[in-house]
Amino acid sequence: MNKQDLLISRLDELSKSDAYPYHMPGHKRRLDSVLMQSCLSEAAALDITEIDDFDNLHEPEGILKDAMERTARLYGADTSYFCVNGSTAGILTAISAAVPEGKKLIMARNCHRAVYHAVYLRRLKPIYLYPETIPGLLTADVITKEQVKQSLLENPDAAAVLLVSPTYDGITADIGEIAALVHTYGIPLIVDAAHGAHYGFHPAFPESPVRLGADLTVVSLHKTMPCMTQTALLHVCGSRVIPEKIRFFESIYQTSSPSYFLMAGMDACMALVEEKGAALWDIFFKDREDFLRKTNTLQKLHVVTEGKLQKLMDPGKILIDTSKTGLTGKALYDILLKQYHLQMEMAAQNYVTAIMTCCDSREGWERLADALLQIDRQLAGEKKTVRHRRPITDGMEKENGEGMQPEQEEGLLPYPCLEPVCSISDALDGKMESVSIERTQERICGTFINLYPPGIPLVVPGEKISPKVIELIEIYRQQGLQIQGMRGDTVQVLL
Repeated sequence: MNKQDLLISRLDELSKSDAYPYHMPGHKRRLDSVLMQSCLSEAAALDITEIDDFDNLHEPEGILKDAMERTARLYGADTSYFCVNGSTAGILTAISAAVPEGKKLIMARNCHRAVYHAVYLRRLKPIYLYPETIPGLLTADVITKEQVKQSLLENPDAAAVLLVSPTYDGITADIGEIAALVHTYGIPLIVDAAHGAHYGFHPAFPESPVRLGADLTVVSLHKTMPCMTQTALLHVCGSRVIPEKIRFFESIYQTSSPSYFLMAGMDACMALVEEKGAALWDIFFKDREDFLRKTNTLQKLHVVTEGKLQKLMDPGKILIDTSKTGLTGKALYDILLKQYHLQMEMAAQNYVTAIMTCCDSREGWERLADALLQIDRQLAGEKKTVRHRRPITDGMEKENGEGMQPEQEEGLLPYPCLEPVCSISDALDGKMESVSIERTQERICGTFINLYPPGIPLVVPGEKISPKVIELIEIYRQQGLQIQGMRGDTVQVLL
């Protein structure tokens, strides 16, 4: 086998290139210099199993118990669990422990697939809350207190409520008021805060759901904090969910051989936060301020901020709106990657998302600002160019071609309301056939169809496929976005 075909060789090649990561994990490939005194590249020396004096994640009594208790104190939780299988394990644990099998779960429709997997495994009855679309940005807003209240009135037998805050794009809900409302019904509030692990650690960040009344909160350390991929936390507050059930399901959904390498990284990350506090983000906010000042002069592209959007947003999410340029988000994503070697986190219909953390360098902020200014000048028709940069329209059709914004009906929701014909469990366990997407209208979907990222289903198994969602899928396909759940142009539907 050619050595260059090995994954480790590709990773080594990437680490030595000038490609800059505007994506998770939050350590931005600078972990050993930012976080640990020991060199984490020598991972094998730190990779052990449950040996003497190193405790057991599923029966913690020593060093791991102490580490998780320190974590709980930092976040303000009663109990915190290390999740080495990522937020997915935390979500599966939280839902399984909080919602008895077959019961109702009121949930945001823009939840990650892990939530739907829990619904399938526990044969739950999901009651969906559909987010509105943020005008002009074609992204989902957060669920409101009024929506939750109406759903609770209609479903007083619901066992729990589950919301996403912040969303993948950093939009943040009023968790405090929603938690107080949910608790009047005597049921727990679960918050998927995977993208909000840093919340509450600096005055300029929104407060963490943990301190706002959420009963169970799941955060991904690896998304926005100096920590490695697969590291997450499940925080527990109060007694509305039985602790023994949480521990039981945690042992089911997590590996029985957890990585001490990953757990050491989580412990070190928390120690760093405890030592430096809000000061850990001081340089981040200074660099962000300089970035926003530079990009405030953009004419065609637009950097979305909390003030302009009039929404509570994560300062670490940089959304670059392309709606005034004629380019799709994917086209801008490709330009930044191929011409500037800047790897974004995600491309959407008409914007690109970058994740910035306390581990980003000043060079990273400056390279993104300079690239956007360069692209914007070309879009505005100015003659200024940077040496060795190709024109941004190279390889693109100017009208109705790849990379250009297709005409789209106003009000097309990012998550269209579809009719559920049968349960997720019955659909996934049913007999299916493959049909081309054009022939799926009014058929019952037998699989999840979603963009990845962010992994939020456009269609859930058991839902009837409507013309609206077919239209939306076709738009995404035209734009070159990555759609999971389809094989070529075919979809699995129930017989």
